[in-house]
Amino acid sequence: MKNKWQKIISILLILIGSSLSLSTQAGVELPKLMNYEGIELNLNGQGTRTMFFVKIYESGLYLESANSNAEEVTNQDSSMGIRLEVISSMLTAEKMKKAINEGFVKSTNDNTQPIADQISQFMATLDDAIEVGDVYEFIYLPESGLDVVRNSRHLDTIEGLDFKKAFFGIWLSDNPIQKSLKKAMLGS
Repeated sequence: MKNKWQKIISILLILIGSSLSLSTQAGVELPKLMNYEGIELNLNGQGTRTMFFVKIYESGLYLESANSNAEEVTNQDSSMGIRLEVISSMLTAEKMKKAINEGFVKSTNDNTQPIADQISQFMATLDDAIEVGDVYEFIYLPESGLDVVRNSRHLDTIEGLDFKKAFFGIWLSDNPIQKSLKKAMLGS
């Protein structure tokens, strides 16, 4: 009986190891600066989104000046951005939509109704298949809204400070998508 369990565990470890080595890119270093529409944003902090020990994407928070106060950053009506680099083939458009939708629910304390139209508009930007190496940039500009950019191509602009607060809250709220990622993005 012991040999049977040892074989099963060995096979599982081999399968997990194989899927990890085939589907991820390690060691992603994000740019220190993000230049967008004449605005220069500095990398505040970066971290890795993981699920079940698999690295899914590398994410960075870009601000005009360093800030480790999540509530302050989330509520500010100033230029800022989040860069997300896909490092795992496990991230599909459907999984990303589901995770972001759950993030909106968490960041708004289950009160997404006031920004439901903006959330729908945003979700439409995630319809295309996602591939390892894809780069998403979500840049908030107070005068226009949140620009969604994929692989240097502008997809849409979602207006509204309340939407921006909810979006950045996905990573920075009291109930973030991943606490260690929040801490890393805040540079602490």
